[in-house]
Amino acid sequence: MSSVTPTRNVKGEQDMHNMTKRGSTYYVRFIVPQDRWHDVGRATAARAGIRRDIVKSLYTKDYRQALLRRDAKLATIRTEIDAALVAHGLPPLHGDWSPACGDLQQQLTDQALQARQALEEADDYRAPYYRNDDPATGVIVSESISDRDFGADVVRESLHESAQRIAQRIGGPAGDKAAREACQQAQAIASGTATPLGILLDRWFPQIDGVVTKQLIDRHHLALSRLGQHLAQAAGIETGDPEGYARSIPIERINRKTAGHFREWLEKLPGLGPRVVGFHLSTMNTFWKWAQDVGYAEVNPWEGSTRGLKRKISLSTRARGEKRPYTDDELVRLLTQARERMTQPNRGPWARVIYDMLRLAPLTGCRQNELASLTVGRVIRPQHPGQLWRISVTENVSKTRSSVREVPLHPIARAVIEQRLADLPAQPAADAMIFPECRPGGRDNKPGHYLSKRYATFLKSVLGENNAVDFHSFRRCFATFIKQAEANGADSCSDLVLDHLLGHKPVTLATNTYAAKRFDWSVYDRAITEMGDRGIAEAVLEAMRA
Repeated sequence: MSSVTPTRNVKGEQDMHNMTKRGSTYYVRFIVPQDRWHDVGRATAARAGIRRDIVKSLYTKDYRQALLRRDAKLATIRTEIDAALVAHGLPPLHGDWSPACGDLQQQLTDQALQARQALEEADDYRAPYYRNDDPATGVIVSESISDRDFGADVVRESLHESAQRIAQRIGGPAGDKAAREACQQAQAIASGTATPLGILLDRWFPQIDGVVTKQLIDRHHLALSRLGQHLAQAAGIETGDPEGYARSIPIERINRKTAGHFREWLEKLPGLGPRVVGFHLSTMNTFWKWAQDVGYAEVNPWEGSTRGLKRKISLSTRARGEKRPYTDDELVRLLTQARERMTQPNRGPWARVIYDMLRLAPLTGCRQNELASLTVGRVIRPQHPGQLWRISVTENVSKTRSSVREVPLHPIARAVIEQRLADLPAQPAADAMIFPECRPGGRDNKPGHYLSKRYATFLKSVLGENNAVDFHSFRRCFATFIKQAEANGADSCSDLVLDHLLGHKPVTLATNTYAAKRFDWSVYDRAITEMGDRGIAEAVLEAMRA
């Protein structure tokens, strides 16, 4: 019998197999085969003598993160059960079994952490021994051994005994050395002079949850997994849970040399480009800065670890082909194809969404999610005649603080929004979606998730394989239109106005520090108007109006 519940693939249903939820926290549930209930109960000292399942916390409130941790936790529980069974002279759950060295290292760290907690709770009182056993003399000649002292001796012996399993697993002088180092590390953890990364990571991840994207958190976990893989290989041992192995390593063990070796190892991995290497090193740098702030790291060994990567990324990007704006001919082809597909039967609602986005994106410079998440309340109608309509990019959908802004709508873009508003039910709520087709999805539950997939398919069908353009190329088009208008004499289309409209932080000291953060709205209205008059080819405008 299996300890893993069979999986049913039902579309739209959450995969909760081998998982349960208590309150808002997810737990993993390992199901013991029925014919082994008594054996596992005996090996794990169950009160009733049998054990049907084992439930352990996944330490997360996020469903997707729980899924990522589930299989590794199940493997860890299975390893622990097999170890307990073998220790009691019983066969393991699944045939022959011998733990990987990395798993033994993690078990030793867990043992040390439990001992650390027990020692911290133990009484440290030492009874005084007086000269001639007479307290009246006031002369203390020695002290008794405290419960904590006694416990520390027991812990040292226990950890030494457990570490010998590593020596037996590896064998020879290499095994003795690995066991000795593992024992010293475990004793340092138990005594409180060393802190495993896992303790700190369990504090760090909850602090950044909700502050950074889920996608970035996933990237952090991948970086830690690769760090664990590297450290295990460097130690010459195997591990089935690389991130778990990394979590068992004390933060004090990671130094400048470790950081340098990790970067070299990453750069040699096949298929791993310099940008991903930079992401992984950035994870380490960010975490260690936090560890410094909370007093667990004296220095940050990862500072400066990305030096030289910027040039490598630039060279790699150049070799792949740099991203660019769409040409006028490409824009016309995309608009023409999107309009034709709207008239074809069985094309579904996405044909219209894509056609509307093809007109809004290059005329506003807004990002994909900024448009897909647009609500009725974010459409700003003018209070005075002659002013342009605007759309607001609010903090909850903006990429950065500088991205919070309002963007005037060119008459063509306004017509798209007006039609969308007219299609909504009468008196829609302020949070009603302008693009209801764009349901939230993906790791961060963003409205732009499915739009991204649909547009990529459409783009490939029209222009073929072309890595030089994507949805973000519309922002490049917008910037090109503004600069083209400026070259043709448009006074309002300056670099600073463009930064404000795109939601970029100005680069120069003068504009970033001393210039106004926002101009009068008439300046932006004139810039959008001049962009349409002097910056966009007539063929493109005609394709947008059709």
